[in-house]
Amino acid sequence: MSLPSKPPYFDHAPNRPRRIENELEFRAELPFDAQASNLCYIGEQLMPNWGTASHYHDHFELCYLEDGHGQYQIDKTLYRIHAGDLWLTKPGETHYGLAGKDAPFRLLYMGFKLEWMKALQPDFYQLGAGRVVPDEDGAVRWILQRLLREVRTRPRLSFHMAEGLLLQLLVTVSRLFHDIAQRRDAPPSPLGGAVIAVMNRLHGEIRYDHDIEAIARSIPISRSHLAREFRSAIGMPVGEYMRSLCLDKAKFELRATDKPVTQIAEELRFSSIHTFSIFFKRFTGRTPTDYRKQAVRDNRA
Repeated sequence: MSLPSKPPYFDHAPNRPRRIENELEFRAELPFDAQASNLCYIGEQLMPNWGTASHYHDHFELCYLEDGHGQYQIDKTLYRIHAGDLWLTKPGETHYGLAGKDAPFRLLYMGFKLEWMKALQPDFYQLGAGRVVPDEDGAVRWILQRLLREVRTRPRLSFHMAEGLLLQLLVTVSRLFHDIAQRRDAPPSPLGGAVIAVMNRLHGEIRYDHDIEAIARSIPISRSHLAREFRSAIGMPVGEYMRSLCLDKAKFELRATDKPVTQIAEELRFSSIHTFSIFFKRFTGRTPTDYRKQAVRDNRA
């Protein structure tokens, strides 16, 4: 598997519904209300020469290989993939894949966020290097196929069924990674008390101006020690995690409420609306006002 010639690109989660369907591919983006669903997209890929450029997301992505074989690289680790394997990438991880030659190929995949499933965040963020696991009893395949069918055919009450299947799928995947890790004599480390204390503080009051130094002193633990523990357990620096929470909260307020942008900036404890706007555009590519206008247009579509 040769290294991609171009630097990785940032693949944003979709911001409007879209559907692609032909004999080699099915893909549904934002199949349900983006304000209520954690599902960003779901699809099926049958292209025998499938391959992706190096990229990274602002969301999680789960892939399942039904038929065929190939290779997949996540950050600096290269994995051989076979039929019945599933793998998961976390936000910010550079990855790309390539189908093997001379074999049928069928890949199921979905992108998701845990914005409204925060109880699952620690399990998924602390996944280690063993990122490809076999679906030995077929449970993940069965749930994923049912979820894909709900999105594809949209029967009555499909949103409610799909959300139930999504939760069942994510819990099943979490248990599978946990069980495989234990079997490999590499059980995941439980979150330490310091990490739990920080996460409780960050989730208890989502704000941009959290003083990490002060939080560390209140535990008590040194900031450097806290930074190492947090990154080891969660997979990202504490500052990045805090900013991610702020961004998700801001996007929700802009989509779901009529609060003035100034009020949202104040509630998130930004020093000014200008600072908030710079922050928001840096991570979304749009100003808060443009983001809200687009959300309104999407809801009317």
